[in-house]
Amino acid sequence: MSGKRSRGALRAFLAQEEEAPPPDPRAAALRGLAAEEAEGLEAIRSVFAGTGLPDDPARLRQMLRIRAEIRKEWGDARDSFLAIGRALLALEQSLTKAEMQRLRQGTERIFPFSDATATQLRQIARAVESGRLPQQDCPGSYGTAYQITLLSDGQLRLARERGLIRPDVTRREILELRRATPQSAPRPAGADLAALREEQRRLAQRRDRLAEALEAVETRLRQIEEQLARRA
Repeated sequence: MSGKRSRGALRAFLAQEEEAPPPDPRAAALRGLAAEEAEGLEAIRSVFAGTGLPDDPARLRQMLRIRAEIRKEWGDARDSFLAIGRALLALEQSLTKAEMQRLRQGTERIFPFSDATATQLRQIARAVESGRLPQQDCPGSYGTAYQITLLSDGQLRLARERGLIRPDVTRREILELRRATPQSAPRPAGADLAALREEQRRLAQRRDRLAEALEAVETRLRQIEEQLARRA
C-alpha cells in the first residue's frame, strides 16, 4: 500500500486541520439574553430602537439586570405599604372610637406619615382584603393603588376590560379613566366611617360658628337701621 495520499485525501485532511470560524460572541450572548427574559428584551429593544444599545450585549444585560432589580424593589414597596395598611386596620379594630379619633389627630406624632396617608393605606388594604383589588394586581405605588379604590363598580369593570388593573398601571391611566366616565360617581370600597364622622363634626361646628356670626351681623344691621331712623 502506498504511503502517499491522493490529492483529494490531502485536501480533505487540510480542510479538517483548518480552524473553524469563531462563533459570533454577540449572537451567542443575545440568544442567552432572549432566553433569560424575552419580554424585557423586547421592551428594551423597542424603547431604544435606533440607538446602539440593542446591539451591545453588555449594555443589554445591564438594562435587564437593573430592570429586574427595580421590578423587585417595586414589588417590595407594594408589600410594605400593604403591610402598613393591614396593621392600621388591625389597630383601628382594637381602638375605641374616642381612641381612634385621638390617633387620627396625632397621627404624625406617632407615625412617619399624615392621617390622610394613613386613610389611603387603610383603604387600599381593605380593598385587597375584600378581593376588590387582587394583591397580585396591586400597583407598586400606593397613590395609584388608592386611585383604583376610588373607582365605582362600573369603572372598575371597565378598567378590567381595558387591562388597567395590573401592577405597572400608572396613576395617569386611572385618572384618565375616571375623567372619561364621570357619570359613574367614584365610591370608595368600605367607606372610612371614622373619617366621615370627623368631617361631619367639623362641618357642624363650622355651621354653628357661621350661624353665630350671621346672628351678630343681623343684630348689628338692626342697630344701624335704628340709628339711621332716629337721625332721619
